[in-house]
Amino acid sequence: AALGSDAEPVDDDGAQRPLIRHSSFPHRSSRNYEEPLLTPSSRLQRSSSAPELLDAVLQKCGECRRLPDANDGELKRRLGSVELTLLGIGACIGAGIFVLTGVEARVAGPSVALAFCFAAATSIFNGLCYAELSSRLPISGSAYLYAYCMFGELPAMIVVANQLLDYHIGAATMARSLTAYVGQALVAFGLSLPECFVECQPFPSAPWFSISMGAPAVLFCVTAVVAGGAKSSATVTAVMTILKLGIVIVVIIVGAQMVDTDRWVPFFPNGMGATLQAAATLNYAFVGYDVIANAAEETKNPQRDIPIAIVSALSVCAVLYLIVCLVLCGMQSFDDIDVSAPVSSAFVHYDMVWVASFVNVGAFFGMTTGLLAGLYGQSRIYFALARDELAPQVLKQPGTCSIWCGCVAACLATFCNVKLLASMLNIGVLLAYSTTAASVLLINAKRRTCDDTGRRSFLNSENFWLAGVALLTMLMSRGDCFSPALPGVAAAALVGVVSWVALRREYSTCPGGAFRCPGLPVTPMVALIANIYLASKLSWHAWLRLATVSLFVTIAFGVFVVRGFSKESRQVAICKTVHAAAKAAGTQPGVCHKCES
Repeated sequence: AALGSDAEPVDDDGAQRPLIRHSSFPHRSSRNYEEPLLTPSSRLQRSSSAPELLDAVLQKCGECRRLPDANDGELKRRLGSVELTLLGIGACIGAGIFVLTGVEARVAGPSVALAFCFAAATSIFNGLCYAELSSRLPISGSAYLYAYCMFGELPAMIVVANQLLDYHIGAATMARSLTAYVGQALVAFGLSLPECFVECQPFPSAPWFSISMGAPAVLFCVTAVVAGGAKSSATVTAVMTILKLGIVIVVIIVGAQMVDTDRWVPFFPNGMGATLQAAATLNYAFVGYDVIANAAEETKNPQRDIPIAIVSALSVCAVLYLIVCLVLCGMQSFDDIDVSAPVSSAFVHYDMVWVASFVNVGAFFGMTTGLLAGLYGQSRIYFALARDELAPQVLKQPGTCSIWCGCVAACLATFCNVKLLASMLNIGVLLAYSTTAASVLLINAKRRTCDDTGRRSFLNSENFWLAGVALLTMLMSRGDCFSPALPGVAAAALVGVVSWVALRREYSTCPGGAFRCPGLPVTPMVALIANIYLASKLSWHAWLRLATVSLFVTIAFGVFVVRGFSKESRQVAICKTVHAAAKAAGTQPGVCHKCES
């Protein structure tokens, strides 16, 4: 499918070179849209043998989307760098800054501050990858769009299915937590609430079934804000984020007066290993900044605003997490911290109940902004799917997408025990992050060697060593199950692979005006390694969920193709989108200029 013109990397001699993304199968060069399209359905109808049928299915699995540009957006560009930065901070800093800091301080001691620095560094590597791709491909879709452009349709569907499942479960979990805070506030005002307002389990024999009568009401309010449009959602998020930051600053200023620096010694009470273990967990404290990339289509100047917003949001979050950790570990010994409410309990210990109340208000604002950002991000992914005709066309209205996302989250939050579902979280987000890091390498790779038949040579492609990096990272993380020396050997091999790629592989420069990920190719490779390492540390429930969802998507996709699905209508619809966007922008429609509906 075509959506705008491809970005054209520049060779060392300054000449522009068209970016051609070959796949593992022939016949994948750019099509002239005046020629009849040989769609998978027509190939399937002519196929008389299983190998021909399989080849047609595999060819469709790897069909890549044309690279879009800034003229391909359909949504109004209203957001600037300030709104995007506050959106990212609102998504990253939730109630965790008042809870997660204390939980990990019990593990690593005062060195939890250093653990946050390590986690922030890996998150910034991922953020830089998102910054380049959202700058070069400035429309909605985020990781789904990048996977579709660089890996093909089936990989994109696997990525987006797992990512959306994480988003839905995460939204339901936050809605339950937010309902608990609302319930506490209503009880404090003397109101009597039903037993199941927050949570109850009517059937002990079905632990997965749990009722929350208040969660739908909370989600209704949040969904109404998101459905009002990007500007209204960004405004509400910005106001609540500023209030939340003000509360965090008050907590830091007041708490700093009770800090005893002697409590910071020893800085590594449980060793460096505990610090690294905490860093792996704390990486999830920064999850959420990818919502900025989902806002690319509604950003005034995506080439400038999105990189600024991503880096600024992650930097502010890292500094605040670092200072809160140091203050908390200075107010009381790390082994005396109450993991259920670490910051509140620390102030109650000093008879400063009013600050503890501030902390509860800040946690409420944090969960609300996190829920707002989460629903906004997933609604824009559904919008991108509907535009590519991979989702019902009714979702091509952003407001309808927001209502749909709110309804899904409401169903999960009302009837499911989200605590059990939480064990399957984050694998989809890490898959999306890994795909984004790999896409940065692919979109910049100069060497795309093909054999005589037009098939891409796997050994000479980026895919070969990307697969090697993934395998070595898994061995570095879990290799001790086979041999105590295997993780060290895998780590040394990883250093060798990264060094070889940095010295021998060639990568092009970005088109003029686009943000370039610094340190290419080391930065995306470090991000990829960190994501795979974290994913390998997740529970087996998460990996089972990933395998199950991926298998289901693959089977559904195969059935979809075998039954003769034609892509002609999708190509016509996408060309109409390009024409409409080009007409609105007063520009030429790029590669679709010859396409006639």
